[in-house]
Amino acid sequence: MIRLFRLSRMTALSPGARVRYGWPVVIAHVLSSFRVGGQEVMAVELASRQRARGNKVIAVSLAQSEPGPLQGAFARAGVETAHVPRLGPRFDPSLPFRLAVLFRRKAVDVVHLHNHQPLIYGAFAGRISRCTTVTTRHGQAGGPRRELWLRRQAARLVDSFVAVSQEVASNTLALGLVPERKLAVIENGIDLRRYEPRPEQRSEVRAEFGLPENARVIGTVCRLAECKNVSLLLRSALPHLGAMTHVLIVGDGPERSKLESLAAQHPQGRFVHFAGQRDDVARLLNGLDLFALSSKTEGHPLAVIEAMATGLPVLATSVGGIPDMVEDGSTGFLAPAEESAYASRLAQALACDQSWPTMGRAARAAASERFSSETMADRYQKLYESLRRGS
Repeated sequence: MIRLFRLSRMTALSPGARVRYGWPVVIAHVLSSFRVGGQEVMAVELASRQRARGNKVIAVSLAQSEPGPLQGAFARAGVETAHVPRLGPRFDPSLPFRLAVLFRRKAVDVVHLHNHQPLIYGAFAGRISRCTTVTTRHGQAGGPRRELWLRRQAARLVDSFVAVSQEVASNTLALGLVPERKLAVIENGIDLRRYEPRPEQRSEVRAEFGLPENARVIGTVCRLAECKNVSLLLRSALPHLGAMTHVLIVGDGPERSKLESLAAQHPQGRFVHFAGQRDDVARLLNGLDLFALSSKTEGHPLAVIEAMATGLPVLATSVGGIPDMVEDGSTGFLAPAEESAYASRLAQALACDQSWPTMGRAARAAASERFSSETMADRYQKLYESLRRGS
């Protein structure tokens, strides 16, 4: 099992605390874009906590066009943003050098890369800028042989490689991306004050979407992309829908029109509601009774943590780090990412809906114990500190 960064009582840090070895520091988070997605939201959360502790934090987008909609979220957290665009769809040999110019100009101490593209471009930039360089792998996606080769070469240049779950760590080793001595596991966390049960919001959310107060509402929050496999959730749920059982889908993406067509073609499709991209997810979660995720692959999904923190039981595919997050039969329901198995598990969950409140309370307790953004920030700070002092 890969080492999980945990803190002893002596090294645990209170919010705003300054530590030894030259802290606070200048940290640069490098992302492919500032679009709304799990890794981007995690970067906002981590950068926010780091900024609150007195560090100077910069978020860098490599998007070819506009940086992305989360630029405002970084700004509201007091995080400076920069746009260093990739020039064209193919490999851009100038990008590492343009990143290095930014790192030197901003006197960056720690470069934190998120996923594949930032790793390929940012690892060399961090090395020639003499920065401590960390990369986080948020999922288990493979890729073309040439890209995997580039990622392996880039991984040699980083000081530490972080996986967001044990499953992602195992997959990282299997792909030969990095030796085990460089690999650590740090689970994602969220601001638990933002995601919590708020019974007063239930009625207003249901009124907004025309949902009966006493109906069962199954919901999901995700980017509507093929890898999220929302069509599996819809196909499994549609036969059970009716006046007292609805599905609420929050998010947008390339699969939305396909999903809307799937719902429209089914007799029960009028009980499926599309909310689109929203910035009030914490509020919308309080209108649900059961959170569902049907992804083909995952790392350590923030959406699951957010649902658990809100006090919702979770029905999810047993992929990536999800089995380490959701305890089947206690805080939710797990099923393979296969149609008949998932549909069967959903039917079982609907048949025992009287247990959902108890499971939701257990989910809230588990999230509070394990998945706070403060704990995540503590672990990354401990990692940065150990690398900067060479231990």
